[in-house]
Amino acid sequence: YSFTPSPNIRKNVKDLNHLKDYLKEYEEKEKWLVRGQGDRTVSTGWQPRHTETLPPRPYYLATQNQIVSVSGDTSYYNQQAADVLLERLNISQFSLDTWTENVRKWITQTIFKHLVHEIETINTVLEQLGSAECKVGSVSTAVLSKISVNKQEHMPNIALLLPYLEVCVNQEYLTRRIFELAEGSCLGCYKWDSGGTNKTLPWNKELPTDAQIVFHCIATYLDSHLPRNPMYPEGRTFSTQYFIQTPSKVETKKKDFALFQSSIHPPHFKLLLPNDEVWEVNRGRNNLFHAMILLLHYLGTEYHGMLGSVNLGPTGLNMLWIVGNPR
Repeated sequence: YSFTPSPNIRKNVKDLNHLKDYLKEYEEKEKWLVRGQGDRTVSTGWQPRHTETLPPRPYYLATQNQIVSVSGDTSYYNQQAADVLLERLNISQFSLDTWTENVRKWITQTIFKHLVHEIETINTVLEQLGSAECKVGSVSTAVLSKISVNKQEHMPNIALLLPYLEVCVNQEYLTRRIFELAEGSCLGCYKWDSGGTNKTLPWNKELPTDAQIVFHCIATYLDSHLPRNPMYPEGRTFSTQYFIQTPSKVETKKKDFALFQSSIHPPHFKLLLPNDEVWEVNRGRNNLFHAMILLLHYLGTEYHGMLGSVNLGPTGLNMLWIVGNPR
């Protein structure tokens, strides 16, 4: 299993010392990757204590989006500011590329593969019960909700599936897109600012972008693992406490930190920190993934790997491996 160094890294090699440091880091990373292939496990949203080994399939990034840190004016982007933040956080471009691949793998294996499995299982049971016309992807979530009450003994996981489907009214499109995103190992067909075809019609803004679908599924996964808060009876603890979406303002932040989606079209995510600090990520196809990387890195270094009362390390959800288990 091997990574190809990104050509963009070359711009950071300014002299012989930089080259030696880079080669040393590259060799160490290669050794770490080889050692780690048999050890990396992920917690599933359907069976929280179950672990599954990730398949060793490489994914090569086409482009990189630099991280930018600013305070106040969140519309400001600057390459120098990006380099300063990466240096301050001790994140090399190589690490950023590696972690982007890791988070894409984690999303595919932990969330989308299991969504497909649950949808197929539920649809098979519905057909066996003589309710083939009520399959997931054919009816609304309201209909599925009624089915979950009446036939839960036959489909115990249908209640866990429903929150993932609430991102889009068009269930036929959403179900098909979930299956497409689950193909392969690294969200190969992901289109950050658009999506797939709607039957024979091209994607349009009435449908969610892939970034919106992916983030909704990540948020729902975390909702399912965080303890329920009496203030939020619907069970969306992460979505309500650690996420803000425009047109809501950053001032509505309920915790010291939060992910903020400042734009729907095109989708754009950033991280809000204490003292009005903003960790900005350049616009583009990797914006969401880099926002998640920043969040995990921040929690690993500032909160001992804890999201509320949930451990994101090996003894919990096991997500910190995505960013090299920072401390």
